[in-house]
Amino acid sequence: MAFDRVSTVRCCTERKRRGGAGWEVNVRSIVVELFVSDVEQSIAFYRALGFRVAKRWGDWLILERDGVKLTLQGDSHAVAGPHYFTPHIGRQPRGTGVEIVVQVDDVESLYADAQARGLNIVKPIQDRDWGARDFRVADPAGYFVRLTSPLRGE
Repeated sequence: MAFDRVSTVRCCTERKRRGGAGWEVNVRSIVVELFVSDVEQSIAFYRALGFRVAKRWGDWLILERDGVKLTLQGDSHAVAGPHYFTPHIGRQPRGTGVEIVVQVDDVESLYADAQARGLNIVKPIQDRDWGARDFRVADPAGYFVRLTSPLRGE
C-alpha cells in the first residue's frame, strides 16, 4: 500500500557562520510531540499511516516510520495541572495552527488508500500553485496532516 512508501523527512543540519544570526550549534533533528486526549485512538490512526510504536512509557510514546519520529503524550496530566499547557488547553480546538507535513513519493496511491481506510479527509487531493499535489487528513485529536508529493516535472 502507498503508506509503505513514506519518504524520510529530516531536518537539515548546518552550522551557522560565526557572527551570523542564530545559535552556533548544529540542529540534529526536530521531533514533534502531540498532546492527545485518547492515546489508543491516536496510535490506531498513525498505525494506519504506517507508523509503529517504537517505545512506550504509560501514556507517552514514540512512533517511528522510515527514521521519522513522532511522539504522543496523553494530556490528562496537562488538563488537571499543574503543567505549562494547563491554562491554554480548551481555549481553541486541538491542532489549531498546527499542520504536520509528510512528503511521500506517490500521493495518488496514498489518497486512494486513505479513502479505503476511512481516514477523515478534510481537504481532497488537488494540485497546488507551489508545485505540489496534496490532501489533508485530521487525526483523532484534531491535528492536521498534509500528505504531499511534488508535481511531475517540478
